[in-house]
Amino acid sequence: MDKLIPNYDVTVLDDFSSGQLRNIHRHLESPNFKLVRGSVLDVDAMNEAVREVDAVVHLAAVVSVIRSIKEPRLVHQVNTEGTLNVLETCAKHSVGKFVFISSAAVYGNDIATPFSEELPPKPMSLYGATKEAGEAYVRAYGETHNLKTVILRLMNVYGPRRSPGLYSGVMMKFAEAISLKRPLTIYGDGEQTRDFTFVSDVIDAITKVLHLEQAVGHTFNIGTGIPSTVNKLATLFSKAGEPKSPILHKPARRGEVRASYADIRKAKELLGYEPQVSLGKGVELFMQWYNNVQDTELKSR
Repeated sequence: MDKLIPNYDVTVLDDFSSGQLRNIHRHLESPNFKLVRGSVLDVDAMNEAVREVDAVVHLAAVVSVIRSIKEPRLVHQVNTEGTLNVLETCAKHSVGKFVFISSAAVYGNDIATPFSEELPPKPMSLYGATKEAGEAYVRAYGETHNLKTVILRLMNVYGPRRSPGLYSGVMMKFAEAISLKRPLTIYGDGEQTRDFTFVSDVIDAITKVLHLEQAVGHTFNIGTGIPSTVNKLATLFSKAGEPKSPILHKPARRGEVRASYADIRKAKELLGYEPQVSLGKGVELFMQWYNNVQDTELKSR
């Protein structure tokens, strides 16, 4: 969020369990910006954040498949109960539009690619199951509370400001490995495909659905529509290392989808959505950001 949407007031609810305050520091003094520190499990914080708003974009979630295996109750509470809390608060305060950020994980592993929004969800992980449950709640509230809802199923989103940590995702893991001059680790043969989507393209999609009435009541895939193997991704990152980083393969992990990429024709037709950032360019931008952060942290020590 480099700049706020002109002529709009923006309220952010965040418990900072993964996000960092420095990502929004430039907005803290803006009269058009309000920060509420709290969780979607905190009803009082939810009321403070949602009161008198016109639209809500619900991105709060624990997003790791691996973490959903290790901490299923936490992931259920945040992703399912938290979503119900947000919807109930929106209904209470008569919010006009609700945008739910879902995931490609709802499709699972036994569905032909590219994924179409018309396919029945078959999640194979608890994370995917919580997202399917969230979608069901969203549709129900759209029917019973006159709430204008939109569901966006995001593919594999990456870009600047990704938080580090145990569940940080493949992009951050590769960047950290390059920084530490360690091999890039791939689980499995690396031929699994993903639809790697740069964060600015996702922001564009969210902005579009907030403004377009024809989006209401629909579910959209948001990705590039292009499958890329993890081997290809590792090769792009490897070239960023000096010297070129080696690649190490380890046994595949349970619960991970083999093939995943989106059919984005619906988003193109109804929203005018067109992804702009190629994987090669996106990796370049991501590494520029990562290296700048590393340089800044080194200078501050």
